[in-house]
Amino acid sequence: MSRFNPSQPAAGAPTARRQFLKTSASVSAAALFGGMPLWASGQQQVKLAFMYPVGVSGDINRLVSNMISSFNAAHSDIQVEAIYAGSYDNTEQKVMTALGVGDPPASWLPINSMLTTFLGMDALEDVTALAKADDVFKDFMPGFLGTCMSDDKLYGLPFQCSTPVLYYNKAAFEKAGLKAAPTNWTELEAAAKALTQRQGDTVSQWGLTIGGGWHDWIFESFVRQNGLVFWTKDKVAFDAPESVNALEFWQRMAAAKNMPAASTWESSANDFMAGRTAMLYHSTGSMTNILKSASFPVGVAPMPRGKQLGSTMGGGPILIAKKQPDAHKRAAWTFARWMTNTQNQAQWCIDTGYLAARKSSWETPALKAHVAKVPEARTAFVTAEVAGAFLQVPGYHKVRAHLQSAIDRTLAGEVKPDAALREATAKSNLEIQRLARRRG
Repeated sequence: MSRFNPSQPAAGAPTARRQFLKTSASVSAAALFGGMPLWASGQQQVKLAFMYPVGVSGDINRLVSNMISSFNAAHSDIQVEAIYAGSYDNTEQKVMTALGVGDPPASWLPINSMLTTFLGMDALEDVTALAKADDVFKDFMPGFLGTCMSDDKLYGLPFQCSTPVLYYNKAAFEKAGLKAAPTNWTELEAAAKALTQRQGDTVSQWGLTIGGGWHDWIFESFVRQNGLVFWTKDKVAFDAPESVNALEFWQRMAAAKNMPAASTWESSANDFMAGRTAMLYHSTGSMTNILKSASFPVGVAPMPRGKQLGSTMGGGPILIAKKQPDAHKRAAWTFARWMTNTQNQAQWCIDTGYLAARKSSWETPALKAHVAKVPEARTAFVTAEVAGAFLQVPGYHKVRAHLQSAIDRTLAGEVKPDAALREATAKSNLEIQRLARRRG
């Protein structure tokens, strides 16, 4: 792959320990946070705020709340307040506002792209030493761990990890005479055409829908499939030929009315489950809900390749605020480790479809039984193994908005792909340079 982004996370060592460290993890934390015992005799209960989003369909809010209730019940010295903050964007803006007034939550869960922004605000605790004293670098999958790393330093623990996958309606495929899911772009375009149903100008079934609201995330995967990562930490190249070609491919399917030019993230999943689209690009995090809710048999396939396989990591890590008392940092680390321990990551994967970030989670009897029953649960690994972090640049929100606008305006037929991406590149690099000057 041609790499506009030259950096890649280092591979992890083989798994040595697979069980969540309880007492020893606390001792490690104590040694690395000033040498104090984690819970001194008579110490008051530490209360933490954890702010999180819900980024996919299904009952994620209830699942997170139940996990935190279980953590609180098991930790009398720590009580975590779960603060559901809405979407990823809403959560990140609320955290940034809280950081601005010096009162951040103890920990929070953003999209992994926000890592650079929070580092630029000097907001994150470096947990590298804690992780090395624990089993983190041995047991977490390197690609997932890499989404919360910068300059070989770790700033969080992966909690909800995802990639885009292709969901497809097996009944619609059978009716259209299609025997298998598409494996490359040529087959994808042909399948979208064969599956589209219309009466005159009215479309009753789209051949393909690419989940709106996160077009930019899925688009980055398409560009990676063309052999390019179009960003580094201080520059973007949205207008590179590989990127323009990917957007021209999308535009061609939209112009042929084989995919809608616009949708929302939630409505696209609902349209698929209601049979209004036969194929859907969406997150693995929606998998359990889609498989349970659709009235027809659902197939799940890895993203069809372009020149090669390629994908982009979605979801985010649990981060720990830097500017808070050491006792709160220790408690926040205990919380992050518990939320991401072997058993909890396995159950989170079963309940949602998000990919378990730990190697040991995939060896648990519960997840093994789930994969045997629902083999689609492992599908995303084909692309997860070749995936990278998602658009980690300064000023992520504004840069992302420029890219989203370029994609959406192109699909609506308002502007040509090369012009739209050239404009998005220029505006994004100006924003990145502005932030670089401001931060020295």
